[in-house]
Amino acid sequence: MTATTGPPLRRAAHAVDRALLAPGPAHRLLEVRTLLALVIGLRLATRDWTAIALRPAVLTDHVNVMGWLVVPPPAWLLVTVQAAGLVGVVLAVGRTRGRAGLVLAWCAYTALAALWGSSGKVMHYDVLTVTVAFALLLAADPPRARTVEQSTPWGWPPRAALAALATVYFLTGAQKLRHSGLDWALGDNMSWVLRQGWVGSPFGPGWVQAVADHPWLPQALAGGALALELTAPLWLAVRSTRIPFVLAVAAMHGSIWAFLGLDYSAWVLTAAAVAVPMALPPGRRLLGGPGSRAAGGRTGSRTGSRTDDDEVRPSGVPVSR
Repeated sequence: MTATTGPPLRRAAHAVDRALLAPGPAHRLLEVRTLLALVIGLRLATRDWTAIALRPAVLTDHVNVMGWLVVPPPAWLLVTVQAAGLVGVVLAVGRTRGRAGLVLAWCAYTALAALWGSSGKVMHYDVLTVTVAFALLLAADPPRARTVEQSTPWGWPPRAALAALATVYFLTGAQKLRHSGLDWALGDNMSWVLRQGWVGSPFGPGWVQAVADHPWLPQALAGGALALELTAPLWLAVRSTRIPFVLAVAAMHGSIWAFLGLDYSAWVLTAAAVAVPMALPPGRRLLGGPGSRAAGGRTGSRTGSRTDDDEVRPSGVPVSR
């Protein structure tokens, strides 16, 4: 690193470090953790995981985190893991053993999702939830009593989850450019995707084929999706654009379901679980009520488009708000 580029890069790295590690309110950590646990619980409860036991071994690849399991797991074991994960969700949501509960739920969910995705066509329905929730596994449990304090152990986990959310969406778009370039959006790629995938549309093939036959419409859909993914870090860096980002990804994934029948609802729910609470001022709780006197009294007039929950003096010292 040269002397010319070194100091600016170091300053940028320190600015990111200050933003991620700035103090935050305990209720924001609890909100994000609870909502992510509910998303995991929904995924665990609404899939028949015993179908994994019926898949022939010859159709199973061993390339993910469960690759060490060389024999198909029996149905009773899959149900046991599912039940353990749901117990973890209850613990996390009930805040009896919040961190332990999320760890249990995440481990069960990750194992089952990996087993589910180890055969057939690799799908990515669960990747975002697994990745974003991982950021909270080491988060300390805040005190059960309401507190007026802000602390770094409560501030960094929700911001880490937000950063993971932005990174996954950005890399999704970057991989499209890496493999196909701008032709992914400007060529006939999306038209062929629609023509080949119309059988999955819950609304029938007619309207999907009609869209595919007008090249500018698939190009607009693909270009919008690519632009949204590549700009995700910008949307999520600013508090006032986090909820619009959730609405945008809901529209994008909703269109994928309408055209192709692919259910990426877990991505929408995960984005909402993180971005919606993080769009609120530090002193405001998701379900209403004051967050803390220390935070609430100083954030009312400065919540428009801050990129984090803290104010930085000219000297670079973050001041908790």
